[in-house]
Amino acid sequence: LRAWVEESRPTVLAGIVSFLGGKLRDYRGHYAIDVSEMRMAVGVWAECMLALEPADTSPESSASTLRSHARHLIDASLNRHVRRLRLAIRRDDPPPADALSAGLATDALASASQWVGSIASAVCDEILVEPDFSACFDAWIDGIGQGATHGAGTDGVCGGGALVYALLTLERELDDDFRLALRSFRTLEGHALAAVRALAPLASAIRSVVGDSALGRLRQLCAQISEGWCAQLEVSLSESMGRALRLETWQPLSAEQSRSSSAVDLFTQLDQLADVFIAFGSLQPLQPADLRAFTGVAERHVVAYATALVHGCAQLPPSPLQGDRLASAPQTGWRRNSAVRNGDGGAAAAAAVEAQPWDQLCLRLNNCVWAAAQLQALADKMIRALPSLSALARTRAGGGGLDDLMASGVAGCDAAAAAIGRYVARRAVHFELGPQIASSLYRPSPLEPRARLAPLLQRLSPTLGALARCVRDTHWRHQALLAVLGDFCLVLSAVLESPDRAFAPEHAPVLRKDLELLSAFFMDGGLLDRQVVLYSVSPLRALAEAACSAG
Repeated sequence: LRAWVEESRPTVLAGIVSFLGGKLRDYRGHYAIDVSEMRMAVGVWAECMLALEPADTSPESSASTLRSHARHLIDASLNRHVRRLRLAIRRDDPPPADALSAGLATDALASASQWVGSIASAVCDEILVEPDFSACFDAWIDGIGQGATHGAGTDGVCGGGALVYALLTLERELDDDFRLALRSFRTLEGHALAAVRALAPLASAIRSVVGDSALGRLRQLCAQISEGWCAQLEVSLSESMGRALRLETWQPLSAEQSRSSSAVDLFTQLDQLADVFIAFGSLQPLQPADLRAFTGVAERHVVAYATALVHGCAQLPPSPLQGDRLASAPQTGWRRNSAVRNGDGGAAAAAAVEAQPWDQLCLRLNNCVWAAAQLQALADKMIRALPSLSALARTRAGGGGLDDLMASGVAGCDAAAAAIGRYVARRAVHFELGPQIASSLYRPSPLEPRARLAPLLQRLSPTLGALARCVRDTHWRHQALLAVLGDFCLVLSAVLESPDRAFAPEHAPVLRKDLELLSAFFMDGGLLDRQVVLYSVSPLRALAEAACSAG
């Protein structure tokens, strides 16, 4: 009898292993009601498996064999269970259409979104109860006979080794569904957003156990949606910006709002698009490249708008002050008119400049300044809504300093505002006053009242009044006025050094009075700070004295 028992023992143990293994290959189907029965079955199955090992097998080898078999049981059971879930969903909803072969038709996208949402919701519900089932294997996956380690998973996350493996298995089982989503959703629209919204709880549930490295397909899907959407935005924003500029009337929106409609149109659109991106990014943590995709689009189009404002300033014709040292000063920030390029840009270019009133130039400057402030406000809004943007909000700049999110866009708007300020100064001094300066300033004699500075300053007064009235930002108003003063001083210094002006010692009192008048003119009404004006005019005093002494 004893010999028969010894001889029959492997057969009996193998039969028990086969019977229990068959049930455990579908433990979600066989033990759905009583998990305690499964726990006992796993224990018996594992002990029989160990008993079948040869006597000379090392503990490490036995543990490895048992761990491998336990994982095969989890694989098989979850494979069957996910197939049952799919069949149950198909009974209620038709199989998803291939959106790519259907030309990304709306009904195909809706079908794919509904399917992805249904399977994600079903699997998410199963994840809630899977820890009870997986815990039965923990003792045999985490360590032979050492008991369950539920709650001590990898990477500092919650979950025993069996649960981690089970959720990784579920992720593999869902690969076809993620492939369907990748084939279907190429941009950020309603169906894609619904699919990501449905997948987000599933991702959160799996990553809470497995770690952030899980569900790479979902990150790939979000990157694809973000990239496709931003590519569409590049086109649509360019078209809408061009349309807004063509329809621009160059009238302030109101007495209080010193900006025009095109700037408001641009940022109304960007603000709405930011809300859509925030809704997308709030569902699923986005990678830095995906975040930069949208912020880069916003920056580029705001800078393109500011650049268009600069290029819209009429090209100035050649200055009548040619021949002095200002002739080589670069005209940066606006496009050259073809007439000027061809050398016949007199009347046509002058007419184009005169057709552009000072109020419009001030609005262009105001729009650039407002765009910089609005872009910074948009960046702040996005940082508050998407904490993951904080990693991009403060990054190392080239000089080792700290750079704010969208800072290059803000800097581009500031550069455009500065370019318009320089244009304003050159137009005021070279275009509007240039002929009179070239022909009659201190000619034929500085003693002639009409050859003095007073007539020039009288003509310049409406320009400074427009700048003071229409440029609302204090800093940029001062910068524009300071640019006018700087250009005027440069031109005046060239006149004082010009060989075709005849100065004598008796002209010195006249020139002193003119310079005092110039200082008072730019300080009148607090246009510019007294110290700034005196500092700018002081080199002229020395030039005037030297010119009169040389005469």
